[in-house]
Amino acid sequence: MLKLMTVDELRPGMFIHKLDVWWIKDTRIRNQMLITDPQQIALLRNEGIHQLWVDINKSVQAPLKPQEKKAIAKTPFFQELDQAQQIFQQGKPQVLAMFNEARLGNSIDLSYMIDLVDEISGSIEREPSALLSVARLKNHDDYTYLHSMAVCGLMISLGRKVGLNAQQLRRVGMGGLLHDVGKAAVPLDILNKPGKLTEEELTVMRQHPIVGAQILMEAGAGHDLLDIALHHHEKFDGSGYPHGLKGEEITLFSRMAAVCDVYDALTSTRPYRKGWTPAEAMHNMLGWRGHFDSQLLHSFVRTIGIYPVGSLVRLASGRVALVVKAGETSLLRPQVHVFWSLHAQREIKPEIVNLGDSFCTDSIVGAEDSNLWVNVDLNRIWALEVA
Repeated sequence: MLKLMTVDELRPGMFIHKLDVWWIKDTRIRNQMLITDPQQIALLRNEGIHQLWVDINKSVQAPLKPQEKKAIAKTPFFQELDQAQQIFQQGKPQVLAMFNEARLGNSIDLSYMIDLVDEISGSIEREPSALLSVARLKNHDDYTYLHSMAVCGLMISLGRKVGLNAQQLRRVGMGGLLHDVGKAAVPLDILNKPGKLTEEELTVMRQHPIVGAQILMEAGAGHDLLDIALHHHEKFDGSGYPHGLKGEEITLFSRMAAVCDVYDALTSTRPYRKGWTPAEAMHNMLGWRGHFDSQLLHSFVRTIGIYPVGSLVRLASGRVALVVKAGETSLLRPQVHVFWSLHAQREIKPEIVNLGDSFCTDSIVGAEDSNLWVNVDLNRIWALEVA
């Protein structure tokens, strides 16, 4: 398990997984290093390193003392949001390089992607909603590459919900990252076409699962990864492609991938279509009878939430609020921080409202477009004491 820590939190016995910087000149400090002496920590400070990734599983440090535990609070949502953005920014070149190698017909190195999967998994473990919020923000040029990382994160989140173990979570994460690698063989004018594809173009596009499985086979990937790439477009009622598999003929991992792939596609803005809100996507997906494994889809809805943490919503009272905590009794009634009056058209004193409270008379009437609120300091709104 990877954990982002500050240099001040380091102590002998901790194993540094990644420094996340490139300027280190001192050969006494590096990635993949066990801290054995306080002097090493001092060297890190001298190099100007403020935070780094620590591998908890490889660390042998003594347990924290009780007073030390109190000093380390859970990573706030917006701090993790920054880390999630860094993961996507640094991961994009890796995924881009993988697609380029595949496009050139070269074998891809899957081991090169494991660290990225682990970083995505670590972010989700610290604060699941942060990375998934960042995953929805894609532009047209980045879509194919960031979509792969987004599906990786969604697969890990859903896997946690359905009880997969750590090894299985890594595999479904890797499967999500690689599920669309076959698109490397799709001509760019089809892949990036800003409009509806013709029947001929659709035929070409629908070859990407088969091509992806071939690419992964040549790279020595396991059967589970090949299966995700090959069958993530199969449908539970047998109407999918490329093999028309039905029900549990489709493996669990591929049924998960079908849900995660479609959800991210629907909530992503493309040149020819504005992305749906999570609520709109969930509503439509739940209405597509036979498309998905219904049990998995409902688990996915509980994983993401109708109104995910970090999203903005409009209330029946004429106020705007920030979702800070999933509802305990209903996905439609999360805990929110109210901060704006639509009637007065001004900011109001932030207030904590638990919409799931039996005495609460307010409710959500719809999702707000976050682009309309870019000038509001949501970090300050978030910083209210959360019950």
